[in-house]
Amino acid sequence: MYIEDTELMQAYASGDTAAFEVLYTRHKGALYQYLINSCESESTAGELFQDIWLKVINSRNYYEPQSPFAAWLYKIARNRLIDHYRQKGRKPGTDSIDEETTDNVVSLATQSLSPEQIASLSERHDVLQSTLYELPDEQREAVLLRHVAGMTTTEISDVMGVGKETVKSRLRYAVVKLRSLLEKRL
Repeated sequence: MYIEDTELMQAYASGDTAAFEVLYTRHKGALYQYLINSCESESTAGELFQDIWLKVINSRNYYEPQSPFAAWLYKIARNRLIDHYRQKGRKPGTDSIDEETTDNVVSLATQSLSPEQIASLSERHDVLQSTLYELPDEQREAVLLRHVAGMTTTEISDVMGVGKETVKSRLRYAVVKLRSLLEKRL
């Protein structure tokens, strides 16, 4: 039987630790992918990942099911990323990312590429990584939330604190820019 995330979080707030295990299992992969594609290193992503889940644990009594659990979770993640970069005095995407990390963004661009480009993409991780980081922060974040976290426009709107039309616009501009940049480089 499938139980909605909201019900699981409410059960967890009432003391049901098994409900937390289900939530964690459902969301850990996508959250980690979001972080690793938003950070400069796997170790940073791992630290932030732990911080975010600790925040979920500590905030369980304050969760209000007005928006989907995933939107609440990624809002926590986004705020933690912002805090991280504020503390470091850098903007997201200004550091280099290792080759293993770039494997995780391959799927973001494959939908708009020709078969020849898709075949050679695995050899060009650096190009893809640098292209993704050429997007403005807001566009890159919208792409990651859509394609890595699998969020809807409404959920992305909640996480980013902007209207749905703004999210759609950011996604549209990001796809156009990614396609244009990748066509020049591949």
